[in-house]
Amino acid sequence: MARISENSITMRMLNDMLRNRESVNKYSQEVSSGLKVVNPGDSKHSGTIAGMQETLIKIEEDELRVSNVMGFLNHQDSALTQVNEILTRAGEIAAQASNESNSENERFALAAEVWEIREHLVSLANSQYQGRYIFSGGTDDTPAYSIDTGNPFTVPAPATVANRYYRYDTADGADETRDVQVTTDLEVTINKPANQIFQNAIEGLTELGRALEGYRTVYDTSGALPVPDNAASTAYVFPADFTAQSTDIRTAMDKIELARASEIIPERTVVAGKLRRLETAENLLSLSKTSAESVLNDFQAADVIESASFLTEAQTALNASLQITTRLLGQSILDYL
Repeated sequence: MARISENSITMRMLNDMLRNRESVNKYSQEVSSGLKVVNPGDSKHSGTIAGMQETLIKIEEDELRVSNVMGFLNHQDSALTQVNEILTRAGEIAAQASNESNSENERFALAAEVWEIREHLVSLANSQYQGRYIFSGGTDDTPAYSIDTGNPFTVPAPATVANRYYRYDTADGADETRDVQVTTDLEVTINKPANQIFQNAIEGLTELGRALEGYRTVYDTSGALPVPDNAASTAYVFPADFTAQSTDIRTAMDKIELARASEIIPERTVVAGKLRRLETAENLLSLSKTSAESVLNDFQAADVIESASFLTEAQTALNASLQITTRLLGQSILDYL
């Protein structure tokens, strides 16, 4: 009779035990994770699985960009909606004040609300989203408008809110737009410099407020930006200039309405169009993600009931191999001679 090597028996028992342990680990993982393939290399379809995983990563990156850009544009839309509303109110004040049945004192009383509207408009033009000024062109960390302390209106004196001249920031990049490649097929311009949207509205409100308070408003346009022409921006003399005041109120009213109709509303329309495009892209990404997840699930998902059955069998086999190995290794080598 051939002798049985104790080492051979031991190695066979250990190998069987390790195989059974691997089976237990495999089916335990399938039951707990619901996946029969965790890493692409665990399957003969590794190329397809790896491709689907990369596709999902790309889709999630695109979804994040879409979300960020939509947040940025929604903030713009909210600001522009408020601007439209307050300019409509300014137009109502101007229409009321332009009626010459109002005295200069009654007109003066209406100026306070106009100044509040102008300050609100400037704050909206300086809106921020996640710490970035959304209407400042390429200068994210600089507000679009600030009070030009070097070029105030000199009338009235002493100075009041009527003397303020708001200047658009002209730092490098202030007039730039920014394009974002949101997805492979979609690029969106996410901003427009504030002076192309709000400048006429701010000037119109300044002219209206000053006219209501009793002062002319004239700009010197010889430079890169308009600044107060203080030689011409003088006080009205009443009652002689009452008609001139009425004319200036109506001129300011027309300027405000023109800014609202030709700049604010069109920009709202543009932003709304971009948001619709992003919503479409978001929906397409969602469909692509669902499709990719379905394909990946077909290759990776485990039949949990089947895996649980295999796990029970593997655990039974492992327990049996442990018992046999322990019993055999406990015997003397003389039992094999």
